[in-house]
Amino acid sequence: LRTLPNNGAGYGLLRHLNPTTAPTLATLPTPQIGFNYLGRFDLAKNDAEVADWQMLPDAETGSGHDAQGRLSHALEVDALAVDNAEGGSLVANWTWANGLLSEEEVRDLAETWFRALQVIVAHAEQPNSGGHSPSDFDLVELAQEEIDGLEAGPSGLADVLPLAPLQQGLLFHSLYDEQGSDVYTAQMAFEFEGRFDVDAMKRAIATLLERHANLRAGFRSRKDGEPVQVIAEQVDVPWFEVDLSGLPEADREDALILLAAEDQTRRFDLTAPPLLRFTLVTMGPERYRFLVTNHHILLDGWSTPILLGELFALYGADDDSGLSRPTPYRDYLEWLTRQDRTAAEAAWAEKFDDLTEPTLLAGSSASQDVTLPDRHVVELSERHTANLLAQARRLGITANTAVQTAWALLLGHLTGRNDVTFGATVSGRPADIPGIESMVGLFINTLPVRVHLDPAEGLGDLMARVQQQQTDLLPHHHIGLNDVQRITGHSELFDTIVVFENYPVSNNALQQDNRGLHMVNGTSRDATHYPLSLITVQTDTGFELRLDYRPDVFDRKAVAAIGDQLHRTLVMLAEQTEIPTGHVELLPSGERARVLGEWSATDREVEPGTLPDMFEAQVARTPDATAVVFEDHSLTYTELDTAANRLAHELMARGVKPGDFVAVAAPRSLELVTALYAVLKAGAAYVPVDPDYPAERIGWILEDARPALVLTTSA
Repeated sequence: LRTLPNNGAGYGLLRHLNPTTAPTLATLPTPQIGFNYLGRFDLAKNDAEVADWQMLPDAETGSGHDAQGRLSHALEVDALAVDNAEGGSLVANWTWANGLLSEEEVRDLAETWFRALQVIVAHAEQPNSGGHSPSDFDLVELAQEEIDGLEAGPSGLADVLPLAPLQQGLLFHSLYDEQGSDVYTAQMAFEFEGRFDVDAMKRAIATLLERHANLRAGFRSRKDGEPVQVIAEQVDVPWFEVDLSGLPEADREDALILLAAEDQTRRFDLTAPPLLRFTLVTMGPERYRFLVTNHHILLDGWSTPILLGELFALYGADDDSGLSRPTPYRDYLEWLTRQDRTAAEAAWAEKFDDLTEPTLLAGSSASQDVTLPDRHVVELSERHTANLLAQARRLGITANTAVQTAWALLLGHLTGRNDVTFGATVSGRPADIPGIESMVGLFINTLPVRVHLDPAEGLGDLMARVQQQQTDLLPHHHIGLNDVQRITGHSELFDTIVVFENYPVSNNALQQDNRGLHMVNGTSRDATHYPLSLITVQTDTGFELRLDYRPDVFDRKAVAAIGDQLHRTLVMLAEQTEIPTGHVELLPSGERARVLGEWSATDREVEPGTLPDMFEAQVARTPDATAVVFEDHSLTYTELDTAANRLAHELMARGVKPGDFVAVAAPRSLELVTALYAVLKAGAAYVPVDPDYPAERIGWILEDARPALVLTTSA
């Protein structure tokens, strides 16, 4: 039945109305039995509790047939399941053609069918009976052997699902180095005062894991290497308790810091759900710290306050009857399978068509080893934040776009490039999924942002262009970063990332008194593997710009300087959007004075002479010192002088005279340096030419220079 296209919808059109297919289908056998399962219906317990469009408790379901109408089958069965005060029941209405079947025959058939159902029920109630088959998992194609292996686990098997794009990336990074710390282990810490009901909190957590099946996910690899998330039927609540109240007051906070650090650095086994744990720390009488630690592969920032809101609501109630039924994360994964990957890949390919190289602020030699980051915070004042938001409204852009533009300008300044790329975190919550705003799971995605910097373009126009580019790519945010890298032909596109946190948080709901327990404070900490991350958070007093950096790649002083430049850039975007991009001044006044004054103070007496004379004087002073290095090869001053002299004599033998021009068409190499000095030693001037340009045309394009020779590496 599951293999029928679209559950058989459309067959009637093909059978009766399509002139091409109707003749063929009409010759096929006509079914004599029609079976229609109408679904499950909830009956009201009594007439007083009937809601809109709900069946009455004594409703007759009937078959829905007109007694005078024609039958399309000799025998038709219309079945439905009914939930009522007594439990549930299966109701089946049988309709038949009197001329073909008698009531006795139909009744015997119906009773036999019910006996068959009772046999199935009895079998299903036996221990170790039943099990899943490939048709139970419509989002992942599994063989029965694979399913049997997954079901053999102690937690049972509820579902097998594919991974969201970012889940694939996080899984890769977690498995890349299984020995060190996993930077994608996130931790929330809450300070409570009052009476903490441990049993109530455990029940709340258990209910939470029941409500959201994806919180019971473990991550496995199939034989072909494809990762899947395996949803366990049930899991134990990972609960820990630590009592620090016996320590001296002055030592408790230090002990808590060590405990929290150990908890965050302790790795999760991604194959063993649940990938979250809870630790209750007693600090004193009615004083507690509550640690909630999870792997980022389960949750994003938007989901966190939703999850916490449910947790504390469940803590204050006996069940989840007061909460709305959650929309399963599975719906989002199913939505992903329906998206047009071809169109998405084409859109990203267009935006990154001529990208020549990645933008790596830390350099290509940065270690791939991941360490937990340090943080430097920059505050944008309330006044400057208000100005920036007002400017964004005037230009019709988001505050996120303004921050991304500032980062693009800063990257261009720091790397000396006018074409920069960095990562950005997108929410990944498509508006066409009902209930998406209250769903719990990992929806965010990290995707590249490419910005061309035109010195003549105004800052306001630049921000509008960045906004338009993001709008164009919005329908294609479902594609993974590894796919974009494959499309562009680059294994790496960036090493910095921009995150703009704007998800809704209701502190009032969390901080209200709950069964005698009151939340005093709450903090959270997570990280990424990128060498430098910018996280922008809007607070009551303005934007907080958090620069998380790997201390093995950047030192604090360098990051502080980047933070100052970022602050200056955002202020400029808030106040001077009409100035050209090329006029943006990112250097501090002191550093600018140093570059233009101290470093440019080069006025001094220079003795008369030529470059060959100066070179030969250096050869005499340091004959054995290294003069030039290229890749794994080098020349001393003596070796370079000897080679240049030999080539200079060859040039003169071929007619090169003082005042002549020699075109040098050689790539970067030891021979290039040798050739330049040889031309000068022969008394001529060299004319550098692109070595990839056709040699036979070089003389023509340099006709005015009258080159005596074209010198290439091979020559």
